[in-house]
Amino acid sequence: MDNSGLSEITTYQAGATQAFVHRELQKICDDILRPYEISKMQWLIIGNVLDTQKKGIRISDLADKLGTTISFLTTSVNLLEARGILKRLDNVNDTRSKLIVVSDTYVPKCKKIEITLRDGLRNTIYSDVDPAEFRIYIKVLLQLAHVNNDKPRTNRQK
Repeated sequence: MDNSGLSEITTYQAGATQAFVHRELQKICDDILRPYEISKMQWLIIGNVLDTQKKGIRISDLADKLGTTISFLTTSVNLLEARGILKRLDNVNDTRSKLIVVSDTYVPKCKKIEITLRDGLRNTIYSDVDPAEFRIYIKVLLQLAHVNNDKPRTNRQK
């Protein structure tokens, strides 16, 4: 479909296209990340934890940020911790919870993973997308996710 027909696209056509792109992006990311023995979702967890640096993040806050359940995230963090990628630290502000950080030994690998994934996406699924249009796409995604004001879109199961 060319851009002239975008105003006439149906909700089911838009939904089918979004679902298709999501599946393709998932598959491509997982393929690129396979040598690192992590999945796309694991990389999203690692990367968001990495953004907190040594401060760390509570699992509940990370679940909210990623739009997933605490139980799923706990299982994922346990696996990544067993592999030495993440570690738990005592939370000095709340002894009932732990903070998750990226292990010091894994931090250097994160930059290489980011570069590999970024280049891989640019050479595959994003290769025919104009950089200016890609920036608009990301801007729209951020607006749809309400990332700029940290308001959750829905009440998520805890």
